[in-house]
Amino acid sequence: MSASYSELTKKGSVLGRIATELRAAGPDCRLSPLVFMTDPTRVPDPVAIAKRLPRGAAIIYRHFGQPEAARTLRNVTKQRDQQFLIGSDPELAEDVDADGVHFSRDPELIDPIKWRARRPDWIITMAGLKSGHYAAPLDSLDALFISAVFPSLSKSAGEAIGVEALKDRVTRLPVPLYALGGVNAATALNLTRSGVTGLAAIEGLKMDIRREDMNDDHRFVIDTDHGEAELTMAKVKDGIFNANHTFVPKPLEGQGIAGKLFDVMAADAMEKGYKVIAGCPYIAMKFKRKPDVAAVIGV
Repeated sequence: MSASYSELTKKGSVLGRIATELRAAGPDCRLSPLVFMTDPTRVPDPVAIAKRLPRGAAIIYRHFGQPEAARTLRNVTKQRDQQFLIGSDPELAEDVDADGVHFSRDPELIDPIKWRARRPDWIITMAGLKSGHYAAPLDSLDALFISAVFPSLSKSAGEAIGVEALKDRVTRLPVPLYALGGVNAATALNLTRSGVTGLAAIEGLKMDIRREDMNDDHRFVIDTDHGEAELTMAKVKDGIFNANHTFVPKPLEGQGIAGKLFDVMAADAMEKGYKVIAGCPYIAMKFKRKPDVAAVIGV
């Protein structure tokens, strides 16, 4: 992959920025620090997502039993300098010339060890165990994916372990770790000192949020098939911004997109230490519903 990880931040992707910072502070890994996990139920068109993802990202394809779709997506990822791994199907990975395989959790690491011997050039990752111990060394893996770190929409995610338990795994396990499960542009800010080497997401990258700086002002934006959703922030004076406009394309109203923008804005304000005036009726309503957030960032 020719793109450097600086590509992840060029268009203002909040997750891209955090992932790049995690890689700079944490252990190195051949896999991109920003990984999109496909899901046949929640992501029916992964090609459209791939075209919106930053160059330099990685995609783990989990639409099992759809080899032609895998080939199509592989072609797109090559054009966009994105890494491409196949979920639990090394034969398909060889067939489509993927960059590696992401295996299901296995305490004995039978397939990772087998395929590491066959394909030392591959990036090989695995889902981390929910409980118990690994019965084999982890040196066949480039990385482990630990989930769910935060509450997740995935039915298989289980109970969220939280950041402290994630940090414990970082300390104990001799392999780079990726945070997965409930990872989005707001929750990822809690991982900045966790020691993980990267982020993986489904919903969080399905609608990636970027921050655009415009002179003294800035805005938070989600690109959708129906146009941009945005939350604009106008500078009032040093350290104070007016959240003066929230917009979501009409076909997408009521799907929680404005809430995603609010959450990222709030997390950004907390991280950077600025205060927010609720100039937009939607933001005023959110402040009323989340008085704990309003108490921290509100004027």
